[in-house]
Amino acid sequence: MNKKYFFNLFPNEDEFLIASIWEDLSLCLEIDYPVYGSIFLPPQIWTKLHDVCESINLDVLTLGLTPYSEKQLIIFTPKNFNFSHLEEVVTYFKIDASNKFKILYHKDFLGTIMGLGLKRETLGDIIVKDNIGYCIATNDIFNIIKNNLEQINTIPIKISTISTSQVPQLEFKEITDTVSSFRLDSIIASIANSSRNISTNLIESGDVLVNYNTEKSKNKIVNIGSVITIRKKGKFILEKNLGENKKGKFKILIKQYI
Repeated sequence: MNKKYFFNLFPNEDEFLIASIWEDLSLCLEIDYPVYGSIFLPPQIWTKLHDVCESINLDVLTLGLTPYSEKQLIIFTPKNFNFSHLEEVVTYFKIDASNKFKILYHKDFLGTIMGLGLKRETLGDIIVKDNIGYCIATNDIFNIIKNNLEQINTIPIKISTISTSQVPQLEFKEITDTVSSFRLDSIIASIANSSRNISTNLIESGDVLVNYNTEKSKNKIVNIGSVITIRKKGKFILEKNLGENKKGKFKILIKQYI
């Protein structure tokens, strides 16, 4: 792959970050062995890397707190590499700040962790439930947090590793509807409960993102599994095609993030 072409895929991103990703990708191609990232990337980057790797005989594995998490650590691997042979480079853990007096929020956990002098990209998403923060970080960053974090907003804490099955699942509202096609304007009209003209205006004004990238083509075909964001309306997943009815329309299942 041409380096200039690769950089042009990320025109609004930090050049040093993209250069580092390019070096990891190139190294994987050169040594034909997995290369592990060290930071959690935003979705507008890692979603494009999936598309890039399809064309250059590489796979890219993404690791996040949940499959739906926005921040993901990436691993480049040769095509068809056995993922069971990969090193365990991340730790899932919980920060238990259970108490009877104070409710803690996402900002409390994140702010206190960042107060250790860590950069935001060294930590994945955080889910807070019942005063417990569920987190993911690389192994070395986890050790820093475990050895230095003693309290959240004066509340004593306990830190312990967990399995992925112990991470709370994100909550969704399920919506079923019928659409005439999987064109973006049709899908947006369904999600926003609006006319095709209004959905077209939303798309052309740049208010619609598909897989975290702005999409201004109303004719784009939306694939099952795509994440669709409509500014000021929310984030959705086109979860499933439930089949075609007698009128030739498709019944779809949409999940809305709550």
